[in-house]
Amino acid sequence: MYARIVRASLTAETAEEAVTYFQDTVLPALKQHAGFAFGYCFYAPADHHALMISVWESEEARLSAETSGLLRQAVSHLSDYFNGKPTVDYYQVAV
Repeated sequence: MYARIVRASLTAETAEEAVTYFQDTVLPALKQHAGFAFGYCFYAPADHHALMISVWESEEARLSAETSGLLRQAVSHLSDYFNGKPTVDYYQVAV
């Protein structure tokens, strides 16, 4: 399995809206892709940091979803909520 982890600082004014957008728009878009296993969004209200994790059955499935127009559009809208540039890391799930 393979994971993509996005770390972002959210604007204080729109942080909760960003979490709702992930839940209502991004996560359903992820679920439409073959090979998607699960995803979570963690939010720290004290400092408005978010951690968005998606896990895929294969690296090919993750790559395919990243190049999909539907997912790209859903995720690009999240940038409206970011306070600065997010970081994106990729991992092979070990356990």
